[in-house]
Amino acid sequence: MQYARGQRGGEGKGKRMSSEHTGKRRTKAAITIREMEIDDVPPVYHLGEELFTSEDLPILYRTWDPYEVTDYFTSDPEYCFVAEVEGRVAGFILASIIEKEGTAWKKYGYLGWMGVDEAFQRTALGSRLYRMLEQRLKEEGVRMVIADTQGDNKNAIAFFNAIGFSVRSEHLWLAKTLRRPAKKAGKARGAAKARSAAAEPGGTIAVVKAQSDVDVEKPVRGKSSRA
Repeated sequence: MQYARGQRGGEGKGKRMSSEHTGKRRTKAAITIREMEIDDVPPVYHLGEELFTSEDLPILYRTWDPYEVTDYFTSDPEYCFVAEVEGRVAGFILASIIEKEGTAWKKYGYLGWMGVDEAFQRTALGSRLYRMLEQRLKEEGVRMVIADTQGDNKNAIAFFNAIGFSVRSEHLWLAKTLRRPAKKAGKARGAAKARSAAAEPGGTIAVVKAQSDVDVEKPVRGKSSRA
């Protein structure tokens, strides 16, 4: 699992850390799962930038921004966790609780974003992040966790299936490209007509001088003048 993301996103491929940071794949590095702190906001955002690329995941690329991270962290910090490896953020999970009266369980967990650096694939880091979140949600009385992803994101779907999720329904992403408003023809013709009149040899042009007492010259005929 390289990364996952909920409705405000999906799942897909990430990028490896540079060799300067990783060397060989860190399968044996000590991994700490902890609550997200304010100093983690920038590295979480930048890791998301590496994972949610326009080539692989254009929808997520368009919706991932710093406000996504700060909104989750400021509104539901107790449901935001990071995986730290040697002082660096190697993964994150951002979630929230939705309360709905009149429904079967009243409280639902919503998994908003999840990301794991590709250098830590096959280390169960994603599963550990999710288990930490699920334990916290259980403590809050949550009985169902909701997540969604793009239908063609096979890696993410396989990950969710492996940790106990099942497909309940399908939904579509819809988009519409808006055209720029066309310039009004009337204004364009009016401006062209004014320029044409000013350029005529017999045109009348009044020139205002920049003086303390502003004077307006008499009309000049038969030749052009410049202000």
